[in-house]
Amino acid sequence: MKMEQISKEKMPTATTANHYPIHRWYNFVAGYSPEYVHLKIMDYKERQGHFPIKIYDPFAGCATTNVVANTLNIPSIGVERNPIFYKIGLAKTNATDVRSYINDISAEFLESASNTVSNGNLSKLPADAKIFLLKLFPEGSLEKLLELKSVVSGYRDIKKVAGFIFLSKVIDMVTHSKTDGIYKAPTSRKQYRTVEDSIVLAETIFNEDSLLLNNHESLSEYIFDSSVDFQPEENSIDLVVFSPPYLNNFDFAEMTRMHMYFWGEAGSWREISDKHRNHMLVNTTTALKLVRSLEQQEQYRQSLPNEVLAKVEPIVSELFLLRKEKPSKKDYNLIIYPYLAQMQAVLKRCFTALRTGGAVHIVVSDAAFYGIHIDTQEYLADLMRDMGYSKVSIEQMRTRGKRWILDKRASSGKQLGEYEIFGTKE
Repeated sequence: MKMEQISKEKMPTATTANHYPIHRWYNFVAGYSPEYVHLKIMDYKERQGHFPIKIYDPFAGCATTNVVANTLNIPSIGVERNPIFYKIGLAKTNATDVRSYINDISAEFLESASNTVSNGNLSKLPADAKIFLLKLFPEGSLEKLLELKSVVSGYRDIKKVAGFIFLSKVIDMVTHSKTDGIYKAPTSRKQYRTVEDSIVLAETIFNEDSLLLNNHESLSEYIFDSSVDFQPEENSIDLVVFSPPYLNNFDFAEMTRMHMYFWGEAGSWREISDKHRNHMLVNTTTALKLVRSLEQQEQYRQSLPNEVLAKVEPIVSELFLLRKEKPSKKDYNLIIYPYLAQMQAVLKRCFTALRTGGAVHIVVSDAAFYGIHIDTQEYLADLMRDMGYSKVSIEQMRTRGKRWILDKRASSGKQLGEYEIFGTKE
């Protein structure tokens, strides 16, 4: 897979992923480009004189890091807690095996879709899921899609993985609701296709990519787990490349709500939290249920080094006062300590896993809460220095677009940006 030459500003975005086989099987706007991962691997090779022996991504998402590693025949580990992202990543990291089933699955889907009558699948959906999905799909189309889900449930092993990503691609073509940012907006409208036309188009995409796969071997270990809890083997990793959830940015449970409901991973907003969001990194106020108590907040606060606390304690106090003055405001003061403490845990696990001479590259953004700027990149760099990383540096990759320039953010005096944090283990 030959990588394009793109500008540095595009590196921290996923805008080029749809140019490449496998990556385009399913892609979300959040995340960095395949070119970015490729460049970090080449940077490592230039420094060390050889390719990395193993790569690790603790927030693997849809497997961009691992797919690039596969194409270069480099073993990798990816960890992902969102069940939708995990299954998409599992399919993409086993692309050759998945591709071998696509034509059969497409034929079976077309036969099932053409024979589908009202079969009661809608009535089996939990009430909240049914209401939400009917806002995203014509009822007849949803009936057919649910029947195709029944077909996939009868598959086994890698064919089931292939059926999951293929049908996920199809439902994204069938929905008449467009993506607003990264969320499916029920009140919006986009051009959409019939179930049958979507199956044919999806098969075409997978078949075109098969000509470019070269039957490369999967060297990726893809794991369903929390990055805060998972520990790779000590001294086993040469290169860590990842982009964690940004503070007060995308809710990675909400962004897959359509898929969570469709695939039965959750049947309500509460189940999304109880089963998934509460087990992910705390980065938004929607994820505060388990970290609201003063005792929990204090535990997170005490885990952080003094250098970081000196910078963030005044911010937390100011946000607390704002919240107290205006009860309608969000509890932004409650997400800073958990976020930094959990990121500290991830970075410590990465440090333990790195071999001497290994490196970590992190793409992250700053934030602004009601005009108060949060220099996330600086706090994470301080955490890395405190735990022993060497050569820690921060480079701005781009400023974030005009849609981020709101009055409440502009009053902080800074425009939001995306940054790369670099560090090594000496």
